[in-house]
Amino acid sequence: MNVQELNTKIRDEGFSDKKPNEDIAYQITEKLAFPRLVGSKGEKKAIQIILDEFKKVEYNTIHRESFKTSFYNWIFLRYAFIPIGIGLILLAVSFFINSWLTLGFIALNIFMASKILGLATTDKIHLLKDREKNYDTENIYVDLKSKNAKATIIFMGHWDSKSQTFPSSIRIIISLITLLSFFIMLLIYLIFAIIELIFSFNNSIADFVLLYSSITFAIIANLNYFNKTGNNSPGAYDNAAAVGVIIELARYFKENPLENIDLICLCTSSEELNLGGAKDFIKNHKHDFDKKSTYFINFDLIGGKELIKVVTSYGIPRKESSKKLNDLFLTSAKELNIKANKTYLITGAWSDYMPIVQEGFEACWIGSQPGLKYVHTKKDDMNLVSKQGIRNILLLCVDVVNKINDELNL
Repeated sequence: MNVQELNTKIRDEGFSDKKPNEDIAYQITEKLAFPRLVGSKGEKKAIQIILDEFKKVEYNTIHRESFKTSFYNWIFLRYAFIPIGIGLILLAVSFFINSWLTLGFIALNIFMASKILGLATTDKIHLLKDREKNYDTENIYVDLKSKNAKATIIFMGHWDSKSQTFPSSIRIIISLITLLSFFIMLLIYLIFAIIELIFSFNNSIADFVLLYSSITFAIIANLNYFNKTGNNSPGAYDNAAAVGVIIELARYFKENPLENIDLICLCTSSEELNLGGAKDFIKNHKHDFDKKSTYFINFDLIGGKELIKVVTSYGIPRKESSKKLNDLFLTSAKELNIKANKTYLITGAWSDYMPIVQEGFEACWIGSQPGLKYVHTKKDDMNLVSKQGIRNILLLCVDVVNKINDELNL
């Protein structure tokens, strides 16, 4: 039975108001489980599938918002850690020469690192001179107005995919080791340089230990150069399942409208390059929404049946997401007997809800196991996605939205 037949069966048999249908979401996920990097033929195919699926659930107005994006961020990140590694080695060499020179190199390294990290995380669109790496792409969404419109809930998830040389878990490990070791080594060099200046202390063993440690961390940092971006991942778990869930939620709530909540079902593009779709959407629409009554529910890495992951905070320094949404999802999971826990994502991975949180909106990130082991590889296929996992996400979302709707009735 295809998606169209399932939709017809649901309407004809009159049970759409009972629960969302995981079969529809799963079949949409299957249809999208092919490589769809921005700029590829797969991208165009994915856009058409999304448009067709929104039409099947009888949304006559489908919003399509174009924006420019670029491979700048991932090309930049491949090279960004190289100067950091070189800086560590030069710092070690300076320690053999003069402690004052070491202090100067420490200041230079801090300045250099701040500039590199600033460029890597900038919200500005950087277009490369190589036009083949610059693209026009688009966000796609539908909206459903309520009777009273006391709040807005935005379901969001990206539809693009990518592959990389290393799985995301390895990339995160490399990033963590590089950043932590860089700042720890700077602190150690600072302490030893000050000790040498005050006490005229010199220990050749310590000098060589620091040198070899710096070389080791520099080699690890430069491994990121080999992490090239490609178009070889089917991206079922990251993030076709999210699109399937969003379209099914659009169908379900159209059949079961809410009294107090306007809904937007948003499929973003270019998440895998620079969170470009989320950045463009919030830049264009942040003045359209009240921060006190607008809730963004972001789906990324969903469909695994083992465990629901609620990302409650991320980054260094730690950035908190919506406590209200996080608590609601964890409470609903407990009530529905669905396994869920909260997660802190340190660094090295990104998702569309981050630009939303940075703008001060209530936003949460809902994911699931198995996690990052197979993300951005050829193994990110339908074997990572289960109907039970999709069903759990759908039930949680309906329960959370209904809780917010009921709260607005009080």
